[in-house]
Amino acid sequence: MTEKFVIRDFLKQAADMLPTKAAKVREEFEENLRPLVEASFKKLDLVTREEFDRHLALLERLQEKAASLEAELDALKKSDKSE
Repeated sequence: MTEKFVIRDFLKQAADMLPTKAAKVREEFEENLRPLVEASFKKLDLVTREEFDRHLALLERLQEKAASLEAELDALKKSDKSE
């Protein structure tokens, strides 16, 4: 889900809490709150779910590589000691 959809959904949920008879107020609420919410989210230094998943996959690959290199280093140390 993209950032814009998250913000839109958040604003819709907030507007849905207002009485249905106040349709004009609901529209104004969404219009006026959007810039405030977007500015607040930008200050939070958030990442999208897709970006988080990419970084998580990279971290997992790096952990696997580090474990492989550690095992290789241990094997080299053992062979060096046996000589």
